[in-house]
Amino acid sequence: MKRLSKLLLVIIVILFYNDGNSQWIYPESKTADSIEIYFGETIEDPYQWLEDIENSEVKDWFKVQSDYTLDVISKIPNRDKLVNEMKELDKSRKIRYGTISERAGKYFFEKRLAGEEIYSLYMRENQGSADILIFDPENYDSNVNYTIQSWVVSDDAGKILLGLSESGKEKQTLRILDVKKKSLLPENFKVSYVMDWLPESNDEFMYLQLQSDDVHKMESTQNSRVKIHKLGTDQSKDKIVLSRDNNPELNINPEDYPYMFYYNNSDYIFAGKGTVDNNQEYFYAPKSTLKDDKIKWKQLTTKDDKTTYAIADKNNIYFLTSKDAPNYKVIRVSLDKPDLNNPEVVIPESEKVIVSINSTRDYMIISHTYNGIEFTLSKMKLTGGKAEKIELPLKGSIYASAESPYSNICNLWNSSWTEPSNTFTVNLEKGEFSDGPFNVSYEIDGIENLVSETVEVISHDGEKVPLSIVYNKNLMKKDGSNICYIDGYGAYGYSTNPYFNTFMMPLMNRGVIMAYAHVRGGSEKGENWYRAGWKSTKPNTWKDFIACAQYLVDKGYTSKEKLAGTGTSAGGILIGRAITERPDLFKVAIPKVGCMNTLRGEFSPNGPVNIPEFGTVAIEEEYKALKEMDSYFHLKSGEKYPATLITTGFNDPRVISWIPAKFAAKMQSCNSSSNPILLHVDYSTGHFGGETMTDYFQNLSDICSFIMWQCGNEEFQPKNF
Repeated sequence: MKRLSKLLLVIIVILFYNDGNSQWIYPESKTADSIEIYFGETIEDPYQWLEDIENSEVKDWFKVQSDYTLDVISKIPNRDKLVNEMKELDKSRKIRYGTISERAGKYFFEKRLAGEEIYSLYMRENQGSADILIFDPENYDSNVNYTIQSWVVSDDAGKILLGLSESGKEKQTLRILDVKKKSLLPENFKVSYVMDWLPESNDEFMYLQLQSDDVHKMESTQNSRVKIHKLGTDQSKDKIVLSRDNNPELNINPEDYPYMFYYNNSDYIFAGKGTVDNNQEYFYAPKSTLKDDKIKWKQLTTKDDKTTYAIADKNNIYFLTSKDAPNYKVIRVSLDKPDLNNPEVVIPESEKVIVSINSTRDYMIISHTYNGIEFTLSKMKLTGGKAEKIELPLKGSIYASAESPYSNICNLWNSSWTEPSNTFTVNLEKGEFSDGPFNVSYEIDGIENLVSETVEVISHDGEKVPLSIVYNKNLMKKDGSNICYIDGYGAYGYSTNPYFNTFMMPLMNRGVIMAYAHVRGGSEKGENWYRAGWKSTKPNTWKDFIACAQYLVDKGYTSKEKLAGTGTSAGGILIGRAITERPDLFKVAIPKVGCMNTLRGEFSPNGPVNIPEFGTVAIEEEYKALKEMDSYFHLKSGEKYPATLITTGFNDPRVISWIPAKFAAKMQSCNSSSNPILLHVDYSTGHFGGETMTDYFQNLSDICSFIMWQCGNEEFQPKNF
């Protein structure tokens, strides 16, 4: 009888488990004994074997998981309908323009016509002339998908440095385009980033060269170096002008990205060491020494000076700094005898946050924001004077860039939560605003019904967190019946600024609410807001997100069974820890190329450069912070987790694929709910795209369909589940 009771108990346990999870027979994910010991603590890591991403067994695991996910998603009805709706929306705008630059009276710009897969490079002989195609990346290599990632035009408008990225790897191939012939010169620079043409030169340029284009190898991003090349010469003899080996006096770390820049009106050149740290360490030297055997750099700023953006003009340099000014101020320092301890404050700190400074020939452009939502621009003459506001009939995000360093014309990019992006022009000298030559008129059905509101939500510690909510006013009911998709980021001091994604209209036309949480870790409220979601204070990031999500439920915008949350890249910490801390609050989670395993992050190729943001396991306090923000570590066996679609790009150079993969494997094992846990692997892209528009629409449709299915929309309910 005793033995029968035990057997009955086992059967009951099995039936209970299968009742929740029986329909999801995931591909097998083996476990292997693996432990790490940090400061006396033992961390078990049963899926660490997946980090050996070049291993055939690991590759097979990825493929089986990908096939399983695609099979599940393929059963969701009306996925193709969403794709077709997105394609029709794309056609509503016949032309889309990207970066615009003017040189020698000619205009160069990226452009994509409706229905085309990627952007190509065009030119106009003058502002009003016809568009001339000068480079189509689709014709560059018929075997591989390349996109234009960066480009710089020479002053005489005769040559263009082109940075081409293969399948989203971001490790550029640098080529030189002859504008007149519309053909590429023979030079071919592998894993090299466009930097700039040399001062007053149309045949010499600076570029940054990496070690390897293999995004899975640690050494690929180590010990990069800045070189100078002269057109027509042997590339192997290019001079190294800035590197760890060449400049030991600058203390360049292996993971740092050295860089150089200059301004036309200044007699100096400048250098820096790039990491994710916004506070830059700058060096300077006379421009005349650029071709010396070795440049004698002098220290200009340290991390303690908290300088970010820099603009040089004649013997002065302007810095945007948060030192003693959490909302930032602009200071001016003489390069004849720089003194960062006693700078001249030219634009003091105010209630609004100064987010950037830029320059034209004669003016500085200052961008201000309030809560990361309301933008204004000011201008100030570089020769002196006071800053004055630029009156603009624009709302939402406004980004200004000089059309050319030789004029005072600015191109403005503008978008809001309910207004698609467009470009405008402002003449700083004359104070004239206009649509400009690259403004495009178009209409989107249903956009007139969209409204937005921004509220402040009380977080766990009493802090007020801005939350932007966008919805169709004719379909929204505050009875909890709406599906809501809330997004958040909160890292690196990057703010979630107003932006309208045209291709989310199919969801909003079906009554879905879009919400954007302006959590700590961004800079919506300045430097203090950023540092309140950084390293040991990182929990504020996901707790702010949880508070915003709970607000949407409490106020009737949605319900727990209708709420989907997402975070991308570093936002993976936000969504990962939100669902491990409050799995009951969300019906769906979409961690997109997310940082889900921060304890192991620094052991990935892009990990060391991110230590200033998240920390290192070598320091006890930072180890504890990394452990707390690690979503993979916080997964618990037997917990009921939301339906989760975890995405990764196999060529991702920023968040290596094994990070989301480990999270997916463990979550599949731990989950006791009936909700599916899926890993979507895209083999054609990396971190920030690189895919064709067709692939983009399909990937976005997969995510949207998954949300609509799991949140109960009748149109997307499969018949065979």
